[in-house]
Amino acid sequence: MLRARRPGTGAIGTGAALVMILGATTACGQGQGAGDPGFEDCASDPVSCNSGERADGGEITWGIDGSWTGWNPNLSAEYTVYTLQVTAPYWPAVGQFDQNADFVVNDAIFSGDPVLVNEHPMQVEYTLNPDANWGDGNPIGIDDFTYTWYARSGNPALCQDCTPAAATAADVASIEEGATADKIVITYSDEYASSEWKYEPVLSNPSHIADEQGLDWRGDPAAMAAAETYFSQAIPTWSAGPFKIDDAATGDYAIFKPNADWAGSTEVTLDKLTLKSFDSLESIITEIRQGNVDGSSPGNISAENVVQLVGESGIDFNVDRGPLWHHIDINVNNEFLSDPVLRTAVFQAIDVEEIIARTYANVQSDAARKLNHLYRNDSANFQDHLTATGQGAGDTEQARDGLTEAGYTWDGDGKLLDPDGKQVVFNYRYADGSDDRQTMADLVAFNLADIGIDVELKSFPAADLGPTLDGSEFDMVAFGWTSQPVIVNSARQFWASDAPTNYGRLNDPELDDLIDALALEPDPAKAAEIGNRIAEQVVDDAYQLPLVNTPVAIIATPELVNVRDNWASQQRALYNVAEWGLRAE
Repeated sequence: MLRARRPGTGAIGTGAALVMILGATTACGQGQGAGDPGFEDCASDPVSCNSGERADGGEITWGIDGSWTGWNPNLSAEYTVYTLQVTAPYWPAVGQFDQNADFVVNDAIFSGDPVLVNEHPMQVEYTLNPDANWGDGNPIGIDDFTYTWYARSGNPALCQDCTPAAATAADVASIEEGATADKIVITYSDEYASSEWKYEPVLSNPSHIADEQGLDWRGDPAAMAAAETYFSQAIPTWSAGPFKIDDAATGDYAIFKPNADWAGSTEVTLDKLTLKSFDSLESIITEIRQGNVDGSSPGNISAENVVQLVGESGIDFNVDRGPLWHHIDINVNNEFLSDPVLRTAVFQAIDVEEIIARTYANVQSDAARKLNHLYRNDSANFQDHLTATGQGAGDTEQARDGLTEAGYTWDGDGKLLDPDGKQVVFNYRYADGSDDRQTMADLVAFNLADIGIDVELKSFPAADLGPTLDGSEFDMVAFGWTSQPVIVNSARQFWASDAPTNYGRLNDPELDDLIDALALEPDPAKAAEIGNRIAEQVVDDAYQLPLVNTPVAIIATPELVNVRDNWASQQRALYNVAEWGLRAE
């Protein structure tokens, strides 16, 4: 048979494309000055490393290694790592997981942790900080909870044609004031009893802004959808966080000033914060060297980047496993890949260990293959569901045997033919602009050529990642998810048949039943058992092939203090942006 040419060894790096992003430090570096402050304590003290006294005032410019298409991460097309980072300084998060996976409530909005006040039906009470506000004189209140319920419900009767990144509010039955005006009680339907009720995203965009636009979002589902579109397109004038946008251009930059009305307990010391988009980490490093950028927490870092950083005396950095896990997904609506037998063979032919060796391992020497979709390899709940199936093993013989049994054949040139005699062809999509992603694409094409499949490699601009996924414009695609240490909403978001972010359009009723059961299990240990059954079912469906929890970096000049990475936050280093500052002399 004709064989693809094995890719050369020149392109090395981290591999796949990004969408969203535990671990032990495996490689780190600081500026060459021996006394430089930096990230040397992050392995032993990840929660408070690089801490210190802040000077009063100052400006920081932070590089983002990608772009964003709008300002509303409620929407599936905008739920990207870049949108999550640029909205971090003003977004009304319930709280954040720290580097020890402990949840810390946002005290700018709430006066304490959410409280479970009833189990059947599940009712959760939130107590508002009396000073919680939107940075424009309007308090945060019950209407804002209701707005987010409608926006994230996935229910066309509440938000017509809306495409939430995850229908996290699908099972909300009602939202009412509690015993006092500062208390909000969310009551869930009988289909919800999640063990992760405390972490639900119950706030997003401010309802009063939608009112000011003349949109009857409470009574008109089309107006509710129009409100979500407005929040996507309009540069926010409001803020529930420590900073407020002073000037911005969508996809390019956002300049923030301190939010004078912020009710958080941390005092903001910076005068100005700029988040700016760049097309590559190389560009960011160049700008840091030239004094135009102060730091970055990019989603990708290559071996060349590490070498470059080691040689810089004025840059501190640390490389660690991040919250991003890369994977390869299949569009089950493709005429060939609708067959689970073919999908299984495709995954069996792909050699994940070689992909890691040629990309991720050049940055993180002990980078390990991810063997569970929901749990990291070092999690107490981890179970290996992949090895026994051969998926990701690069076993072409096993792949060919399965295809032969299912009636597939090969022509005289070694091309794979389906049971109807039609040649099997499809595309593989990935974001351009990276030698690493190109290497991975070449390796996948080489592996699949071994079982007679001609794969069309089709890259797309990194900025088009969201639309490409949202429109399912792929047969196979490589990208990554970032997630917090939770599984209930993650499982629904990744694989539920009706989830907009189930980009490959898998429709498995058995899997849907397991996802529903997970949402009804209040016991964390039993929920973990269901989570593993879900991961096993996804493997049986041969729908998504996990690769690795990828290495990421935190990069900063020595002048920055309280800046550190956080694997447990989708916002990465920006999780604690209120604490950022310039180091006091």
